[in-house]
Amino acid sequence: MNLFPPDNDIRRLSSMLSTKSESSFVMLDCLFYKIANRIPVPTDISDCHKYLSFTESLLMSESSTFITDVCKYNYAKISQIVAQLLPPPKSVSKTYNIPARYHRHLQNGTKTDAVSGWLLYASFYYVTGQFDVTLRLTDYVLSRCSPDMMLKDVDYDCEVHQNCYRKNVHSTMTLNDRMKISTISHVRYIKHSSLIPLELKLEVEDAAINIPPNVISHCLRCLCFHRLGDIFNRQQALRDLYLIVIDNYSITRSHISISLTILGVCYEISGDKDRAYQCYGEALQRNNMLSSLSAEKRISKLDGN
Repeated sequence: MNLFPPDNDIRRLSSMLSTKSESSFVMLDCLFYKIANRIPVPTDISDCHKYLSFTESLLMSESSTFITDVCKYNYAKISQIVAQLLPPPKSVSKTYNIPARYHRHLQNGTKTDAVSGWLLYASFYYVTGQFDVTLRLTDYVLSRCSPDMMLKDVDYDCEVHQNCYRKNVHSTMTLNDRMKISTISHVRYIKHSSLIPLELKLEVEDAAINIPPNVISHCLRCLCFHRLGDIFNRQQALRDLYLIVIDNYSITRSHISISLTILGVCYEISGDKDRAYQCYGEALQRNNMLSSLSAEKRISKLDGN
């Protein structure tokens, strides 16, 4: 696995690292966010542990603050994967204690940005039946998903978001602090993730999926209220999810299909199969290959095939 960006990007990084201007750190950060999206991540737990061990040794020898922060980011990113490769978690006690191996990786995973790691934590508590904790975590996440936050998966080239980023952070902060303060990210559920809600297992049957943070937040809220038998709040959460997906100002074109599919799932569990069918059909029309595949399967199930 290649841990490093292409040579031309390395040269750009080196040039920016040697520049001391106050504005250069924003350009450097955005270039890193762009590069980070290209770096493949392992999906085998043995490879993940090798990666983590290598990164730990690199952190002990690296003197550059920026490179150290990059290593910490990648460590956190892999930790999110490892947490999903562990066996499906069992129900936890009422004191909310969770096994150390889950906690360690989930906690490390919160360091990639302001929300994605916390949403994996929320998913963990959902699949272990601690719905009140999931609801509190999604409340927190939604409070962080403000318009001035940079969606670092796609907004790194957007001048408006770069300016917002510049206003929210400063060069004396570490890269990791800047990411946690001023960036959000899609939540990546790997293929057969042990942390994805049972209701969404079909979506990761064939491949990994990336879900916008506000979409999965409202989805988790809808699922929690459904499990709790709170019909009023379930419908409110479903309405909030509908508005997010239909307005889609914060959803990129490549994520509309999976967002519509998730909206359809929430309609289906609430008993509105007609609207669910419409959502799955529109998801197919948007033709994002992987999410359309699950939408097609869901239409087939509704048709009784």
